[in-house]
Amino acid sequence: MKQLRYHFDRLILWYLGGIFAITFVGSYFGLIYLFAALTHLIMIFMVVRITNVSSQTGPRAWLRWLYPLLLLLPLHYEIELVASVFHGGVVFDDVVKVWDRWLFGGHPHRYLADQLPGPLWREFFHLMYITYFIIVIGGYLYARRRGQVSEERGERDVPSDFPRYAFVFLGTFLTYMLIFILFPVTGPLDDRFLRFEGYGFLGPLIDLLYAAGDSAGGAFPSSHIGEAVVVYLLLRPRSPVIRTISIALITGLTVSTVYGSFHYAIDAVAGLLTGILFYIFWNWFYGRLKKEPVANEEASGSQVQSEV
Repeated sequence: MKQLRYHFDRLILWYLGGIFAITFVGSYFGLIYLFAALTHLIMIFMVVRITNVSSQTGPRAWLRWLYPLLLLLPLHYEIELVASVFHGGVVFDDVVKVWDRWLFGGHPHRYLADQLPGPLWREFFHLMYITYFIIVIGGYLYARRRGQVSEERGERDVPSDFPRYAFVFLGTFLTYMLIFILFPVTGPLDDRFLRFEGYGFLGPLIDLLYAAGDSAGGAFPSSHIGEAVVVYLLLRPRSPVIRTISIALITGLTVSTVYGSFHYAIDAVAGLLTGILFYIFWNWFYGRLKKEPVANEEASGSQVQSEV
């Protein structure tokens, strides 16, 4: 079997292996955990097979580079199940509410929408919330496309800085998943359902996305904001116009998470801070890994220098 060429492949396999161990031990409490463990075994097998793809173009190559993006949904969806192995369904919202009240003197998610009432504001901030998917998916695809350069030997396209992008982005995402597993917080969704349920066009659409892909426990800190910050720092737009637009989108996303009662205000603040910290850590960690010998000869032709 071929050795893995990129550090983000190993990062994903380590995470999947860890969750497999947790759910396998948790199978003592019910068959659902055994099913989850077997599912992770299948995912590990599929990742290993995908990372053995050597072609640089065509559908197989796209699957090889995009499979981390495809894993985001199932890995996020399983938070509640995996966390229940440690906490038995207990969440820590009461703790976070105390922090929220201490920092803001109250709970901004309960009155922010009242300060900006009306259908236009509600649709606008729900639109800002949806920009998370544009930032994450668009940023990933842009990094993959931007990373394609012509190789002098072999006449094929290889990714340039994409391995660093994927490693830092996935390291950040998986760190948030571990935090949610160890410290699950549901967030103020009950307030959201009382205030926004069935209202407007985008509100019900987001609620549908929540029902399909969200998992209780992933509120503190806000991974949506943190990952958006990391994408911005990874891409580092040099154009003043793009930089301004990017900052405006992240600001709108930050406010919208509180406005729509998706998160407590302290979740948003923690998302901004941890996004910066996780970027610094995982970027530094990747730099350390880059100093190690390349896994195999094929990797030596495609590994590139990381941006600092």
